[in-house]
Amino acid sequence: MTEKPDYILTFDRPKNTEIKKIGNNWYLYERFSKYDPTIKRSRKVSGRCLGKITPDGLIATKRRLTPAERPAAVLEETVEVGASLFMWKRTEDLRKRLQVHFPDQWQQIYVAALLRLLREPRFKRLQLHFENSILSHVFPKLSFTASDNAAMLRTLGKKRQAISSFMREDIDKKSAFILFDGHRLITSSKTMPFAELGYDSKQRYMLQINLLYIYSLDENRGAPVYYKQFIGSTPDVSAFADVLTESTLRHSDCTIIADKGFASESDFELLDSKNLKYVIPLRRGSRFVKSKLPLTPMSYENMFPFNGRAIQALKISEAGFNVFVFFDAQLYANELADAVERGEKTNNTNAVKLDSEMKRRAKGAPRLTNEELQALQPQDLMEIHNEIPEMGTVTIRTNRTDLNCMQVYRVYKQRQAIEQFFRTYGASLDFEASYMRTQATQEAWLFLNHLSSMMGMGCITDIAAMNEDKNISLEDLKQTLGKIMATRVQGEWLVAPEKRSVAKLLDKFDFNPSPELIEELLAEEYAALTTAYFFSKKRSKKPLDLDTIEFFHPTTNRFRFILPKMTLDMFRTYYL
Repeated sequence: MTEKPDYILTFDRPKNTEIKKIGNNWYLYERFSKYDPTIKRSRKVSGRCLGKITPDGLIATKRRLTPAERPAAVLEETVEVGASLFMWKRTEDLRKRLQVHFPDQWQQIYVAALLRLLREPRFKRLQLHFENSILSHVFPKLSFTASDNAAMLRTLGKKRQAISSFMREDIDKKSAFILFDGHRLITSSKTMPFAELGYDSKQRYMLQINLLYIYSLDENRGAPVYYKQFIGSTPDVSAFADVLTESTLRHSDCTIIADKGFASESDFELLDSKNLKYVIPLRRGSRFVKSKLPLTPMSYENMFPFNGRAIQALKISEAGFNVFVFFDAQLYANELADAVERGEKTNNTNAVKLDSEMKRRAKGAPRLTNEELQALQPQDLMEIHNEIPEMGTVTIRTNRTDLNCMQVYRVYKQRQAIEQFFRTYGASLDFEASYMRTQATQEAWLFLNHLSSMMGMGCITDIAAMNEDKNISLEDLKQTLGKIMATRVQGEWLVAPEKRSVAKLLDKFDFNPSPELIEELLAEEYAALTTAYFFSKKRSKKPLDLDTIEFFHPTTNRFRFILPKMTLDMFRTYYL
């Protein structure tokens, strides 16, 4: 039996309460009786925790406010409008889709995903970023405190079915190629069921989760459309087959594009056994290529242009698949120059070591053996090419026998879109490591990452389409637009003047963060608020002023409301 300390023994316990020890602490709980029909008598039932009992007395538990009781967000008179308005204009379709799949939670999901893209991925400063954004005026009842974020993640993470349904809409719009790739996410949680120790692409031996992604690619435009998390040790091939079933994709509609680490014979056997299509590069020195390389670039079978470069190609037919060898003269020149530079550095370093050793030997104090001394002799740079016979080549294996050499090469190069996505996912958005503690919160975290990535990749794609990807990065766009502020003066919004460099950027995107645009954004929420009010008017005690408010019920089964003389602030004050 637990020995009670003196301050517990002498504690003046109120009526209908009980004392419980949890861990090393003592707590006061409500206690009441409830009739149990199964045992046909009353039994004791514990209620809510009233507080923690300490030697100094009772520390009462603070009651959590309900959403209706919470005050509206602190509305700053000067708020950020540039980045928020820019993304708001671009994500109208996304908002509509979220409303369909998450009708009770879409606002919180949308704002959280947007702010995590524009500001930072961690949740601890999400409330601050929210209050400093025009979004706090659009959604004044939202809150992103620690407890609110925790509740959001728990609730959202249990809606995998809704999440899957949302993502399948993008798969339905699939392009000619649906591509798969796996990614390892580092996690700091030892309680995560899917976390297992292993090596990632950076050779870090840490707890990790296997994240599998599906992409649609079309005309070098890449977009993430579907994801699923697996146990860290789950082979990618097994995960591919599983996610196909969940996403409702047919095997014939997708092609797996992976890196060289996915090119073992056992991997290919597993892919074939599951009838999965693939385009996968092979490591240099492959048995399929040995002794079959053309002696000169002009000895290749085919030639085609790619991004202003001439690509030579050789097809090697095997049973059930083809192996293509591609020669890129520019790649050859770059690799040769790099090899020569590294060889020269090695020679210079070895020359210093050789000179030092010869001086030590002259003094009768050698350190190196004759074999080690011989290894320091300068390398003939002309021999470098002979040591790397596949220099300038890329070798690709595919069971897409319907594709010619140019099609295979272009599909493979589209992997750059996938690599760009994970660079954005990991580096630009800092989504590479998770600190979630449960499966549900991890699922919610991944979905919010997915939404942020959709928004971010859309910007990156548009920047590339403008041929500005060498001048403007996603981070540049966020930082520049995030500095555009607006101030509310006597009920009207005034946007601070932009710098010339900012104005040029705005012109490129045909975007003008004007006061009119702010009012347009607020008007959208105004209409939503009126709709929300009238759908709940039966529970409202406030009168309906038909002289001010006109409404009708069209065939869409939705109300439309017009409040011509009311501002949004007036509406909130009067009706909410």
